[in-house]
Amino acid sequence: MLIVQEILGYFLIGLIGMVGLSILFVPVFFLLRKKIPLLRQVVYFLFVVCILVICSATFLEWTITAMLAGRDILDAERSLNMIPFKFVTENWLMGERKQITQTIANIIMFMPLGFIFPVAFRKMRKFWKTTICMMIFSFLIEFIQYFVGRSADIDDFMLNTLGGILGYLVFYIFSKLFKEKKIWKKLSGTAS
Repeated sequence: MLIVQEILGYFLIGLIGMVGLSILFVPVFFLLRKKIPLLRQVVYFLFVVCILVICSATFLEWTITAMLAGRDILDAERSLNMIPFKFVTENWLMGERKQITQTIANIIMFMPLGFIFPVAFRKMRKFWKTTICMMIFSFLIEFIQYFVGRSADIDDFMLNTLGGILGYLVFYIFSKLFKEKKIWKKLSGTAS
């Protein structure tokens, strides 16, 4: 139950961030309303929200907090794990509950991005293209985390990529189930 509460906390933070970004997006909507239909704007907005929530959860919040506390992020201790599946075999200092939460969060965090990415970008609707993009983005996150004094972990990379793939699979199912629905055509930009 505590794991569910912790993951719901992540969702709450994302929801609060989305509301704040929505307020900032209103002027953009009015500027673009004649060029880009509302539903396509919503798709692009959600794509940006996904990117910002992931960046916030993985390195932005920690980096800003460290800088405000006067810590030099370049001199911070960092760790690098290049051994796949180490999270399964090693006892973590954070405890079992936190380890399970982090594992689930790494997967869930990328699922919305794996879904919204092919919806937003028509040329990225192939499985392999979305997978490659999820891998690149996850790699960049781990790369940045290492250089701002956090840990970089091959397991996080794999779990994030898995989350992106699962999100793509949801997109694929939706695209097959709802391909003739007007709202799906508008969301995916395939309406004629």
